[in-house]
Amino acid sequence: MVDEQFHLTELEDLIEVVIEDGTDVTEESLLTFKDRLLAVERWQSKPLLVHMGAIKGVSLEARGRISRYRHPMPVAVVGKSSMDRVIAAYVLRSPTNSHYFTTLDAALLWLHAELLQSEDKIA
Repeated sequence: MVDEQFHLTELEDLIEVVIEDGTDVTEESLLTFKDRLLAVERWQSKPLLVHMGAIKGVSLEARGRISRYRHPMPVAVVGKSSMDRVIAAYVLRSPTNSHYFTTLDAALLWLHAELLQSEDKIA
């Protein structure tokens, strides 16, 4: 069940996503995730902080969908293993401003810097 695989938490300045260990990312699970993301108020104005669990697999269709996705704000992906880095590569290939990190602190620092930079461009 997708609700048990992807957890979204809306924080004041970002949306935190936790992908549970053992998740098999499919096109169906991504469509359900998309519906949940769209239900978040002002989702377009919030960056994503994605915590990768030990993902079991990513279907071919999901790989294509992830590689084409464009989130309007930066996306930081936090992982621990070399497999996390391989799977995160699909996000990093997308047109979204995204980066992979091995620590939460580094991801948060980057997101903060990206938000400040985007505010400077608007001002």
